[in-house]
Amino acid sequence: MRGRTWWTRGAAALFAALLAAVTVASPALAQDDPAPADGPGGVVIVGVPGLTWSDITPSETPTLWDLAGAGASASMSVRTIGSWTCAEAGWASLGAGERAGGAAPRDAQCMAQSRIPSPVSRGGEWAVPHFDALAEANAAYNYGARLGALAEAVAGLAAEQEAAAEAAAAAGEEPVEVRDGLCVAGIGAGAALAAADPDGQLAFWGSGLDDLPDAMAACDIVIVDPGVIVGDDAAIDADTTTDYDALGQDDADVPTDEAGEPGEEAEPDPVRVAAAAEADAAVTDVAAALPERWRLMVAGIADSAAPSSLHPLIYTGYGIEPGSLSSATTGREGYVQLVDLAPTALDVVGADVPAAMSGRPATVDPDPDHTSAAAVADGVDETRASAAVDEVGWKFYGTLAVAGIGAVAAAVWLLTGTDRWRRAARTVCLAVSAIPVAGVAAGIPPWWRAGHPEVAFWLIIAAGVAVLTAAAWLPGLRAGRRGALMIAVVTALLIAIDQFIGATWPLHTPLGYTAQVGARFAGLGNYAFAVFAAAVILIIAFTPWRGRARYIGPVAIGVAATVVIGAPTFGSDVGGTLTIVAALVLTCLSLWGRRLSIGALALAAGCAAGVFALAGILDYLRPEADQTHLGRFVGAVLEGSAGSVLLRKADAAISSIGTPLTYLVVAAVIGGWLIWRRRSPVRSAATEAAVVGLLAVAVIGFAVNDSGVAVPGFAIATGFGLLAVSVGPRPETAGETETAAAAASARSEP
Repeated sequence: MRGRTWWTRGAAALFAALLAAVTVASPALAQDDPAPADGPGGVVIVGVPGLTWSDITPSETPTLWDLAGAGASASMSVRTIGSWTCAEAGWASLGAGERAGGAAPRDAQCMAQSRIPSPVSRGGEWAVPHFDALAEANAAYNYGARLGALAEAVAGLAAEQEAAAEAAAAAGEEPVEVRDGLCVAGIGAGAALAAADPDGQLAFWGSGLDDLPDAMAACDIVIVDPGVIVGDDAAIDADTTTDYDALGQDDADVPTDEAGEPGEEAEPDPVRVAAAAEADAAVTDVAAALPERWRLMVAGIADSAAPSSLHPLIYTGYGIEPGSLSSATTGREGYVQLVDLAPTALDVVGADVPAAMSGRPATVDPDPDHTSAAAVADGVDETRASAAVDEVGWKFYGTLAVAGIGAVAAAVWLLTGTDRWRRAARTVCLAVSAIPVAGVAAGIPPWWRAGHPEVAFWLIIAAGVAVLTAAAWLPGLRAGRRGALMIAVVTALLIAIDQFIGATWPLHTPLGYTAQVGARFAGLGNYAFAVFAAAVILIIAFTPWRGRARYIGPVAIGVAATVVIGAPTFGSDVGGTLTIVAALVLTCLSLWGRRLSIGALALAAGCAAGVFALAGILDYLRPEADQTHLGRFVGAVLEGSAGSVLLRKADAAISSIGTPLTYLVVAAVIGGWLIWRRRSPVRSAATEAAVVGLLAVAVIGFAVNDSGVAVPGFAIATGFGLLAVSVGPRPETAGETETAAAAASARSEP
């Protein structure tokens, strides 16, 4: 027992040490190019709700087309509160630098939130009339949005500079430079929501573009609402009955080509074309009036109707090279989020990003081959991929749930039933366990570009499942423990390789998150984490270790898995790091012959907390622009805002109960009870280790991840069938008893 204790402590220390080394060695993600010697004079942000990449053409929107090639561009997620974002929520989020919602009802055509009242004059100053109601509504959303944070941060910088100048003058020191124009101006009703301070007051407001020169003379940040929404005809009645948050997609609102598939080949909507041309004319006027050394951002800041979509962000002007944009919130070139606009504006004037903002400044990745055609083509392709994933996602989850229930039934039969149908049950278990890894592999080819994207997606899934299932029946594997282990190894390796090459594949499959959701653009998502963790647990448990390898092997695999999941340059998964470390410790303890106890649970919790804290603190100590989810969460803890984050994640986890994967989890619980009742107690250390590890992934993963029931659901879909195949049928069944007796008789004959 002394040796086992030593190995347990050594494993925990090694987990922490190696993860710390990887974290410290992580290269910075921020742009290394120095800023121009003379900073930009200011920035104008033009927001056009509903504008998409497919609206930008050289004939109808020539200015937007030219700006897309002259500056840097990205596809932008406008996700705020709910599955689509209307204009009022988009403008409010722009001013908060955080996900905010609107006060008006959110109907499917965004009609209510498109009627934004103009500011009113109070005592010679302009104020947003319904700002208190908007702030009250956002307090209930629990996203921590501080409306007016942009204007507040700029005013705070102005106050700091003035105080420093007064202090220097009083001390007789050299004068401190005070920047003029440290305020935020708004042009148009929607822009007023973004330009207002936390009290709803405006430093400058104008009703139209005629006031733009005065606004730029007064403030260095000017937000413009040209009064254009690129969307459906306003004559359409508002749909207040469909639950688009649950449905996720409205087929009737998706442009289709002649084959009935979504795509840019669809006939242009004349209403959209006219609105986009009107927006282009407004951008033309703004660009013509732009002072020297100023910058211009044009953003599709909201959806015009359900369902949601990606929208363009074009950033051009002084010091901006042609290329693509990215931000620390996405960690992926060519993608930004709506919440990044305010921090980017603050970066222009030299103000710090306040803690109330979750967004980060956009950075430019220069590309000498960047052109208007390439920028628009990339944006259209990214938007189409996101919409295609959204379309197949709910069908994939439903199919996985139904197939998973079938695999649970097959596993129960395999482990407790008779010889009849055993081969079929084993095949079902292996095939269903291969569905998640086939889902990851589906992101390798660009299936969304096919003439029939959904058909192409399911063909890839079917092909992946067929290949892995057939391989598991090859001689030497025979669909037994080795065959199950092969599928687990392929699953873990494929996800690990994806993390090493940039975590691209799951982004365009239901195993990741669609970019328009804005939850995670890089690293390891919760669904892929659950699949990866289940595969790693089974590899550790059922590999036939010998001698010292029984200790060294699981520790080495566990450390590698933890690095893949938690390191900032790879998975950067906060909840996944906590879950995998605790699950691995419990798995190893069981494999090494130590029974579960309060002490074992405490050791697992301590190791998980230690690795998480060490990795998070080291990540937090890096520059703010380089921090990942781990470092930002530590920052939230230190700033006292982690409580709202945890409450929001807990609410999301609880809300996930009732989705299709819930039924798979229930089926697994029933199936596990039936197997335990007929085959208990578990005699094999490997089986016990696998069961303990998978349970830990399911239970802890549900508790600490906002995906909730999806984490145990994907872990069960991957691991339940493979576990059953690895354990094998009861040896006391009639057929196998006769075979064993015959073999024994043959050995006893002279």
